[in-house]
Amino acid sequence: MSLLENIDTIIFDIGNVLIDIDYEVMVAEFAKIARVDFHQIVTYTHQDRVFDQYEKGQISSAQFRDTLRKHLKPGVTDQEIDAAWNSILIHYPAEKFELLKKLRDQYQVLALSNINELHVAAIDMQVKHQFGAADMSSYFDHAFYSHEMGARKPEQEIYQRVLEEKSLDPSRTLFIDDKLENINAAAALGIKVHHLTDRNALLDLFAG
Repeated sequence: MSLLENIDTIIFDIGNVLIDIDYEVMVAEFAKIARVDFHQIVTYTHQDRVFDQYEKGQISSAQFRDTLRKHLKPGVTDQEIDAAWNSILIHYPAEKFELLKKLRDQYQVLALSNINELHVAAIDMQVKHQFGAADMSSYFDHAFYSHEMGARKPEQEIYQRVLEEKSLDPSRTLFIDDKLENINAAAALGIKVHHLTDRNALLDLFAG
């Protein structure tokens, strides 16, 4: 296949590439505990960039909850916030996790995800429960998480660090992501890219 021709490393995004996510499910869950529409929470909190800061590990989970709590009903617990926040993670397609295992026989397989501490904990718990895996990172030769790196896609720094830390040749590296801005940033560094516009089409890329 031309997509995999001369490729020795594949880098996967996680959300809507490997794990199905649904923003509106999360919005509906926050509607049960919020004083305002969650779309407004995003607008309000975006002014102090809390979501970006959390994905870059610049604020703790406690600080993240406290920022959200300003817009929530009185008495909402940490557990209720976490449950609403993690409700965005809706499905873990088993065939995609099997694909990762098979690909590692032939390729170096990496993850590069804009993610945060609470979502990683929830994902690790689910893959352990559903598939008996140690954690999400066990499916990769290395998982690069934004909150551990202090940078997030599409910032060039995060791609450069992955290339340098793993001594990758960009022309022999394939990056798969669902967001065009992330794809464009990787392509600018010479990395081969695939913009996955349909999360259900991932397996088709490796068929044949």
